[in-house]
Amino acid sequence: MRLEFEGIDELIREIDRIEGLTTQIKNKALEKGGDILRDRMKEEVYRHGLDPYTWEAYESIIRTNPKNGELFVGTQGGIKQPGYYLYMHEFGYYNVRAKRFIPPKPFASIAFENSKNDILNAYLEEFRKGLGMK
Repeated sequence: MRLEFEGIDELIREIDRIEGLTTQIKNKALEKGGDILRDRMKEEVYRHGLDPYTWEAYESIIRTNPKNGELFVGTQGGIKQPGYYLYMHEFGYYNVRAKRFIPPKPFASIAFENSKNDILNAYLEEFRKGLGMK
């Protein structure tokens, strides 16, 4: 029994092309969604009790570039980085001098929850555009 496939090479090339495109498209979609989240976090940062004295918190919220299919939105982290205190405001902290727990004043989780649909719509739009479906 002998099987022959005509056009299989073209099919394999097309599948390889789509696989190559999906990495680029995924990175573009992640960047678009990350930009939406970063902007929403910047809008929310001073709405929940922080004082915009120096605007350091606003300026410290960044978006990284995609790497291995993920990116991060927030502050750079570390005690010497600007905006390091945003973690304490998001999750609360124990004040040693006052000897009591200071409750959280979340902004990042609120921004994320409120912009989930917009981020998913941006992903969908980028995938449609990248695959030529729009």
